[in-house]
Amino acid sequence: MNTTNPFKQQGQWYRGNTHSHSTESDGQLSVSDRFSAYRDAGYDFLVLTDHRKVNDVEPYSTSDFLAISGSEVHPSNPYGGGTYHFVAINIHEPVNCAKMHPNAVLDDIKEQGGEAVLCHPYWCGHTISDYLPLRNYFAVEVYNDTCMGIGKGFSEQAWDDLLDRGGPVLGIASDDAHGTVHDCFHGWINVKAEDLSIDSIMASLRTGAFYSTLGPEIVDLDLTDNVVSVKCSEARSICFKADCTRGKYIQAPEGELLTEASYSVPESAKYVRVEITDETGKKAWSNPFFF
Repeated sequence: MNTTNPFKQQGQWYRGNTHSHSTESDGQLSVSDRFSAYRDAGYDFLVLTDHRKVNDVEPYSTSDFLAISGSEVHPSNPYGGGTYHFVAINIHEPVNCAKMHPNAVLDDIKEQGGEAVLCHPYWCGHTISDYLPLRNYFAVEVYNDTCMGIGKGFSEQAWDDLLDRGGPVLGIASDDAHGTVHDCFHGWINVKAEDLSIDSIMASLRTGAFYSTLGPEIVDLDLTDNVVSVKCSEARSICFKADCTRGKYIQAPEGELLTEASYSVPESAKYVRVEITDETGKKAWSNPFFF
């Protein structure tokens, strides 16, 4: 995986959500109203991912808002766990996942010019055993807002397990919007792209030129001479997470907040990612630097 540091490349920041549903599957808003809700909330793009189908979203793009077609697909799992949930971003034809091996489903998504995300691992009960046999996905949901309804929205350990044992993979925070309030506008990605076009947004997704957040802002992220440095909005803690026993956790002194921190990366490290937690408990996640 060839990744870039979005804080060191040209472009603009665009706010988007990669997982949402309408009344075409199990959502509470029509396709039109779902796009309108996110546009009115200040988002720059939204991927509509109704279950097992692909909708025509072209009429909902404007000069300052990008509607992206997608789907949530559910191939069976031959590796012992429950049914898979994959979000397919930027596909235009339905995937007949009921009759396909999960890797064939992932190949189909890729062949259509799309990218696949492993959805809500904690909610699914999936483990590394379910994911190691898979290929051709680019990201995993580190946070899924609708899964907070049962307290299983955070999947940081699943992401780290994949990074430790499966290789490079990116992390995405999403709403998985079904309703109108409880699972909307809470988790998103900020993407650095040349412009608000499908080609630019997809190129930035593929190279990891984005970060995920529930509100906290990552202002700058740098890797120089094997030192990772971050600047951010006010935070209760900053954590540098690396493979297995490596990393560093920094907590603000009582009565203070952090806005920057750094970490000297051990020579043996495979990756380092940064996790910000603000004083209300909301988080932001960088994508990893890979070594």
